[in-house]
Amino acid sequence: MTFKSCLVFSIFLVIAIVKAEVFDITKFGAKPDAEISKALSDAWAAACSAQQPSQLLIPKGRFCLNVAEFKGPCKAPIEVKIDGTVVAPEDPIVIPKGAQWITFSYVSGLKITGSGTVDGVGGAMSWPTDDPINTIEKGSPLQYNLCFNFVKDSSITGITSKDSKNYHVNLMTCTNVIFDNFHVSAPQASPNTVGIHIGWSKNITVKNSVIETGDDCVSTGDGCESIHIEGVKCGPGRGISVGGLGRNKGEKPVVGVFVKNCTFTGTENGAWIKTWPHSHRGDASDIHFEDLVMDKVENPIIIEQDYCPHIECKKNSPSEVKVHNVFIKNVKGTSTSPEVVKLRCSTSNDGCENVQISDINLTYDGNKGPAVQECHNVKPVYTGQILPPGCAPDAIN
Repeated sequence: MTFKSCLVFSIFLVIAIVKAEVFDITKFGAKPDAEISKALSDAWAAACSAQQPSQLLIPKGRFCLNVAEFKGPCKAPIEVKIDGTVVAPEDPIVIPKGAQWITFSYVSGLKITGSGTVDGVGGAMSWPTDDPINTIEKGSPLQYNLCFNFVKDSSITGITSKDSKNYHVNLMTCTNVIFDNFHVSAPQASPNTVGIHIGWSKNITVKNSVIETGDDCVSTGDGCESIHIEGVKCGPGRGISVGGLGRNKGEKPVVGVFVKNCTFTGTENGAWIKTWPHSHRGDASDIHFEDLVMDKVENPIIIEQDYCPHIECKKNSPSEVKVHNVFIKNVKGTSTSPEVVKLRCSTSNDGCENVQISDINLTYDGNKGPAVQECHNVKPVYTGQILPPGCAPDAIN
């Protein structure tokens, strides 16, 4: 055998050795249209304890799942391939109080792949109110579809989250996680169904994804650093947001949010920064919205430091969250309201600082007057083409 032949043989041998072992849930007792919690738990335990890379497979078919927690650390990288449809209980009470529907915790090197769907079966039993924040605070057990806690160096690709009872995805204390070609699907009227919420996390990327839901497409909460959102199609929904910030004492700063090359269709907001009035202290800086297209968006660009989604807000007291170093560039499209840019900054902290707006072309095609910009407690710096014209210095209050 020649040296070249030996080398090729060795490469194939290595590939064969490291090829992931497959743990098909049907081999652990899972059956279509039946509840699979035990089979899924057993398959995860086996895959997570494998010494070599492994794959947990949910094959094509419809599977019912009451609750699942995938907890690490695992001994080697692990892939969860979802090709089937996993269906939650319609009644949220079935899921134990305090639990989320599907949770991944303390896992590194996780890949979630496939063409399947996790269906939270949100509907009449979980979307009964027009005041979802109040409902949750009073103890409603509405669950997230997918919850990631302390997950590192991982990716989620190809799957769909459908009709979550609450947030579709919630990330807390995660590092180096990528969502690519991820799909969220829920009706516009579904309350509090945020597509992806990110909190206390670093180096998170959401790209090339379609998010259709009833709340924010992507929201970034406190304690986040280096968040990249690119190539996302948002709508219906409420926009891509930073916040709401300042509601809780001891919130950590938000530093570095980059939203680029995204489209917004029929959404309530586009580029959105929101902080609560009568707030605790907080800080948000180095925020970039760039190369965005708006199609019939109510508020294409909005800084809202009097964010008040329910009647219990105390709007007569200013937000104490400092918003600074905000860069908005190359935003074009159409608005359903004449105030195409709303910069409603707090009377505290000297308003917003260093807000730079360049090259925007936003039009209003309605009968309530011309397109305008609205500015409060901020002196934005304008460069390039600005349509409609920016706020005049003497008009800023």
